[in-house]
Amino acid sequence: MSKKILIVGASGLLGSKILNKLDYVANEIILLARAKIDCDERIIQIQTDFENLEDIDTQQIDDVYIAIGTKLSLSELLYIKKSKRDDFKKVDFEYVKNIANFGKRCGAKSLSFISAIGANNRSLNTYLNVKGSIENRIIKMNFNKTIIARPSHLLGKRKGEAFNIAIFIFEVVTNFTGLFLFGPFKKFRNIDAAKVANAVVDSMNNQQNGLKVLEYKDFK
Repeated sequence: MSKKILIVGASGLLGSKILNKLDYVANEIILLARAKIDCDERIIQIQTDFENLEDIDTQQIDDVYIAIGTKLSLSELLYIKKSKRDDFKKVDFEYVKNIANFGKRCGAKSLSFISAIGANNRSLNTYLNVKGSIENRIIKMNFNKTIIARPSHLLGKRKGEAFNIAIFIFEVVTNFTGLFLFGPFKKFRNIDAAKVANAVVDSMNNQQNGLKVLEYKDFK
């Protein structure tokens, strides 16, 4: 069945994988972004700063995919300086909330959101606290179907990103140590972004409504 699908974050690693997974021939795809990207001309692109989404003409949307977030260094995942916290919260909470509200106004029945492993609104870690808080806000919006993906570190080549020796070393080490993570710790293993995208799209397209939280075991 043909759908109207909104994707936010298609220029990023995971958002681009979601876009590639979707059938833009059978469905109408709309991208919401700050800048246009190079993609099939049949895909509709709307530019916005995410501040005033109410100014965008409301149109019927079936599914919403949210894959945006502030780009953080490895150290910032552990500790975000106070001077940067407001900007982080603006993007990862306020903008995500604005997008979800926009989807609701457009009549969307299903929404997926890329969160993070360990997201918890009671965490003392700013990154995990904000991710957990926006998860709760989205859940309370009561979409017919809500998919929340909680991957650990994403593997994959990021378009336009220069080689980073720190990330390379981190991935080599954690890919190896991840082999020794079992049981409840297995969810902290690194995961290929394409596998996360596949699981999110498959979950959005199945017939089961309600809340579904995806973690490592679900990323096939």
